[in-house]
Amino acid sequence: MRTQAAMSSSEVPSGSRITDFTVVETATGPLVVCADLRYGGVWSWDPLRDVWQDRPLAFACAGDPMAAQYPDAENDIDSVAAVVSGGRVVLAAGGDEQGIALWDLESGELIRGASFNDDYTAAITEVRGEGPPLFVTATQNADEILVWRPSAEEPPTELPNDDILGIGGVTAASGHGLAMAAAGGGDGAVTVWDLTRGESLASFYSEAGHVAAVSLSRLAEGPVVAAAAENDIYVWDLTRDPEDDPIHDPLTGHEETIRSLDTVTFDDRCLAVTGGDDATVRIWDLRTGTQVGDPLSGHKGSVETVRTAVLDGRHVALSAGRDGRINVWDLQALAR
Repeated sequence: MRTQAAMSSSEVPSGSRITDFTVVETATGPLVVCADLRYGGVWSWDPLRDVWQDRPLAFACAGDPMAAQYPDAENDIDSVAAVVSGGRVVLAAGGDEQGIALWDLESGELIRGASFNDDYTAAITEVRGEGPPLFVTATQNADEILVWRPSAEEPPTELPNDDILGIGGVTAASGHGLAMAAAGGGDGAVTVWDLTRGESLASFYSEAGHVAAVSLSRLAEGPVVAAAAENDIYVWDLTRDPEDDPIHDPLTGHEETIRSLDTVTFDDRCLAVTGGDDATVRIWDLRTGTQVGDPLSGHKGSVETVRTAVLDGRHVALSAGRDGRINVWDLQALAR
């Protein structure tokens, strides 16, 4: 197997495992925001200057009357998303033992707190693309899919969920006149919603079991949803009948469970990037249903999060996981 070096690589100063990260475009350039489960907060990384910054956050449940009973309680954050709203970066985050809260990333002040009685967080994402800044979250116990505006005043709205149990991943995107969210879960189901109308568009079912990650993208024929289920990747055409089979056989190659998935379209190609427990990052052509190049090996341990972004004018993939390191891969070079 040919070894491919990353464009750049950097390790979070805390040495903590990176369970999740997001990329937000600020006035000064792209910023990567990472969950730091060990310290109950987040770190930001400027990938163009290789500068890390610790971002302490007020305790999410500080306003809960029960907080006085737990004076040593700290944030439990392993899922993050961020948007720019009103000239500031708004962070939405939660974890396995904490509901969703919103913060001003720069000051660390709470915008909207959480309660000790809130359902814990299963997954969270920002709506990527055009339109107003929004977050979409999934809860662990109630399997609720909620849409949030980055403010203290407006309550979240709930999307109907009749199919997904044990939610594993959530994604959202807008563009081409559509605003959609998708989620997958432990029963192998994947549901796609129209965010404008707050209605379910379609539900699909994988044969591989638990869906850990999903991503929305677009082929020439129209929008598609990709889902990582165990070791396989399924791709469904949203313009077809939900009873139809995926557009091609499941994509296979990972030797262990896939933990994360993201997609990107450029140069008339629709690519997926995946990371898994086999410590590899892989690139896939969603039109042909084939792997692009060799697996990318640069991590020690599970790759738990991958994201596509544009850095310094180039399409890249960022990957992170158990080794606390973020690797940046040049997708434009790798996809030639």
